[in-house]
Amino acid sequence: MKLKYLRVFSLCHCSIVEVPNCVGDLKHLRYLNFSYTNIERLPESIGDLCKLQALILRGCDKLSALPPGITKLASLQFLDIRDTSSLKEMPLGMSNLKNLIILSKFVVGLEKGSRLRALQNLPHLQGELFISDLQKVEEVRDAADANLFGKQGLSNLFLRWDEDFGNLRNERRESQVLHYLRPHINIKSLTISHYGGAIIPSWLDGSSYSKLVSLRLRGCPNVTSLPSLGRLPSLKELSLEGLHAIRKIGSEFYGGKTPFPSLTTLTFEEMLAWKEWSHYAGSPEEKDPFSRLQHLIVRRCPSLVGTLPCQLDRLKKLEIHSCPHLNNSTSAIRLPSLRELYIADCSNEILKSLVNLTSLTILKIENLAELVCFDDGFVSCLVKLKELSITSCDELTSLWEDENEMLNLTCLRKLAIESCPRFTSFLARGEMELPCNLERMELNNCPSLGKLPGKMHAVRRLRIKKCPKFMGLNIRWDDPNCNNPMPQLAALETLDIRECEVVESLEEVTAAESLKYLVISRCENLRSLPQRLPTLSRLTDLKIYNCPTLEIEEDFPPLPLTLSTLELKHCPKIKSIASCNIASCKNLTKLEIWDCPALEIEDFPPLPITLLHFYLYNCPKIKSLPNQWRCLTSLRELSIVNCPNIECLPEGGLPPNLRSLEISGCENVKQPVREWGLPLLTSLQSLTIDFGKSMGGGEGDKVCFPPADDAWSLVFPSSLTKLSLSNMRNVERLSRGLPDHLSSLQQLWITDCPKLRDLLEDGLPPSLQHLCIYKCEILEEGCSKLTGRCWPLIQHIPYVLIDYHQIR
Repeated sequence: MKLKYLRVFSLCHCSIVEVPNCVGDLKHLRYLNFSYTNIERLPESIGDLCKLQALILRGCDKLSALPPGITKLASLQFLDIRDTSSLKEMPLGMSNLKNLIILSKFVVGLEKGSRLRALQNLPHLQGELFISDLQKVEEVRDAADANLFGKQGLSNLFLRWDEDFGNLRNERRESQVLHYLRPHINIKSLTISHYGGAIIPSWLDGSSYSKLVSLRLRGCPNVTSLPSLGRLPSLKELSLEGLHAIRKIGSEFYGGKTPFPSLTTLTFEEMLAWKEWSHYAGSPEEKDPFSRLQHLIVRRCPSLVGTLPCQLDRLKKLEIHSCPHLNNSTSAIRLPSLRELYIADCSNEILKSLVNLTSLTILKIENLAELVCFDDGFVSCLVKLKELSITSCDELTSLWEDENEMLNLTCLRKLAIESCPRFTSFLARGEMELPCNLERMELNNCPSLGKLPGKMHAVRRLRIKKCPKFMGLNIRWDDPNCNNPMPQLAALETLDIRECEVVESLEEVTAAESLKYLVISRCENLRSLPQRLPTLSRLTDLKIYNCPTLEIEEDFPPLPLTLSTLELKHCPKIKSIASCNIASCKNLTKLEIWDCPALEIEDFPPLPITLLHFYLYNCPKIKSLPNQWRCLTSLRELSIVNCPNIECLPEGGLPPNLRSLEISGCENVKQPVREWGLPLLTSLQSLTIDFGKSMGGGEGDKVCFPPADDAWSLVFPSSLTKLSLSNMRNVERLSRGLPDHLSSLQQLWITDCPKLRDLLEDGLPPSLQHLCIYKCEILEEGCSKLTGRCWPLIQHIPYVLIDYHQIR
C-alpha cells in the first residue's frame, strides 16, 4: 500500500471477504473499520499496527477468530466485536491490552490466556461488555479474578451461558461463578441469559444497586425463586423470561415498603410452571406497588391463575398472550389510564374483568375461543377507542347485539377483522351505520361474511380479502332513514378486493366518487369491469391481477383521465385494450401488462409522454410496440420480456432518457443490437439483453462479441453501471475494449454462455464491484479461485458469484 501515512481507514458495509496482509504496512493507522463486511479472518499483520487505537469489526458475522497478533496492539483502546456470531473464542494474551477502554464482547475460552481471568488486567473498561460462553469457566476462581466489581466504568453488562443445558453443565459451579461476577454498583443495565444455577445471588437482593435501570433474566430454567427486586430504587425495566422452575411470585419479590418505585415496564414471558402471583400485602399507609408501571406484558404463562394486580392506575399498555387460566375469578381490574390492550390465546373472562377502560385507544384481540359478541358493559366505556382488531376468534358471529351498543364509539378510526370463520354481520340484530369517524376497514378470511354494512359514509380505505361469500358493495341511494347527509361511500379513496370468488361485477364501485386507488386481485368469477369507470374522476391507480374469467374482447371501458398507474397482470381472457384510450391519460406514469396471453395488439396505441415506467411481460400475441418512442422523453424504465411476436423495435430509436432497459425472450427481433441506437442513450445505467434464438440479429451466435475489437462503443453507451448478457450460445470470447469504454461499470452478469472460455484479455473495468457468472461451464472452471486461468483478471473484484456461489 502506498498510503503509508494513513490515519483512518474504513471499509464499512463494503463487499469484501478478506483483508490483504499488506494492511500491516499502514504503521500510522489509528482507526480501522471493517464492520458489516464478509471477512472470515484478519491477517496476522494486524499486530504490526502499533499505533492503532480503534478496531471496528461489528456485524462481521463470518469472522471466526481474531489473529493472535492483535494482543500486541498496546495502544488499542476501542475493540468493537458486537454481532459477530461466528467468533468462538478470544486470542491468547488478551490481558496484554491494558489500555482497552471499550471491549464490547469477550468470548470465554478454555486455554490459558483466553479464560475469563484475562479481564483482570483490563481495569479501564467502560460502557458495554458482553461475556459469552460462561459455561466454559472450569475454575470458579477465574470469575473472582475477572474483578468485574472493580470496573467502575461499566454501565451495561451481559452475562451469557450456552443455550444447551446438557449433562456437562454444573449447576453448583454456575451459581458460584455468577456470585463472583458481581458488577460495580454503578451498573445501569444487567442481562443474565441461560444461567444454569438455581439461585440468583444475594448481591442483587438489596438497594445497593441504586443506579440499576434495566434488569433481564432470560432462559434460566433452574431458578426457583426471585430476590427482592422491588427494593431496586431506580429500576425502570424488568424482564423475566424462561424461568420455568418459578412456581410462585410472593412477598419476597416486593421486598418491603413502596416496592418498585420507578418501574415502568414489566415483562413475564414463558414461565411454564408459574401458577401464583401474590398481590402486595402492605399496610394501609404504604403505597401500592407498581405506582409508575406503564407497560405490563404477560406472555406464554399457561399455568398462571388468578388475577392481575388490581391497582394499576398508571398502566398505559397491557399485553396478555397464552395465559388461558388468568382471571378466572370475579375480581375487577380498574385500568383508568390504559391506552393499548392486546389479548391473545386467553379466556373470554379476562375481558369481563377489565373495567373503567375510558382511556383505551387501541384494542387488539386474537384467538379468544369463547368470544361470540362483545358485552354491552364492556363496549359502553370505550369512548376513546380509535383502533379495533379481532383475529382468529372462531366463535365470533357479530360485534354488537344492537346499534345502541356502539353509539359511544365516536372516535373509532380503524376496524380490522381477520380469520373469524363464523363472523356474519356487524350487528346481531338489525341494520347498522358504522361509527361516524371510521376511516379504515379491513376484512380478511371471513368465509361467512356475505355483505357489508349498508351505511359506510366516512370510510376512506376498505380492504376485503378471502371472503368467499362476499358478493359486492351494498349500496343504497337516498335512504330517508339515514341521519348522515353524505352519499354512500362518498369518502372512499382506497378499495382493495382480493380473493373474493363470488364477485362477478363491481359496477357499484363507480358510486365512490372520491376513489383514488382500486385494486382487484384473484376474484376468480369477475367477468367485467365497471362500464362507468371513466366517471371516477379522481382515480389515479387501477390494478387488476389474477382474474381468470375477466373477459374483455373489444369493450375495455375508457380509463379515467386522472389515471397515473395501470397494471394488468395474469388475466388470460383480456383480448383487447384498444377502447381504453391510454393516450388520453395525460397523467399516466406507469403501465404494466403481465401474462395476458390472449391480448392481441397489431398496432400498439400511442402512449402519453408523461410515462415513466413501461413493462411488458409474457404477452405472446402482441405484435408491435408504440411508434414514435423518441417522443417519450420522460420514460426512465422499459422492459420487454417474452413477447415473441414482436419483430422489430419502432423506427426512430428508443426513448432518449432511459435509465433502465431490458429486452429478452423476443426472438423475432432481428435488428442487430448495434442498430438499436444504444450509444445514444447517454443516461442509460442498467441494460439487460437476452440473445436467445438469434434475437438481436444473431450476434449471440458469433464466436466473438462484439464482432470486432474495440466495438463496445458502437454497441453500448459509456454511462452503463450494470450490464447483463445472456444466451450467447456460440460466443467463445469477449472482444477487447470494454475497460476503456465502460469505465463506470459496477455490475456485470453473464448467463447461459456455454462456449465462453475467457474474459477480456485487457481485463475488466477497475470500477467493477460485482461479477456474476451462471451456466457458463467452461468460464466457471477458468474462474476458479487462485487456480483458474481467469483468476488474475477478477481477483480485484470485491464480489464474485459463480453459479450462485460466492467465491470472493
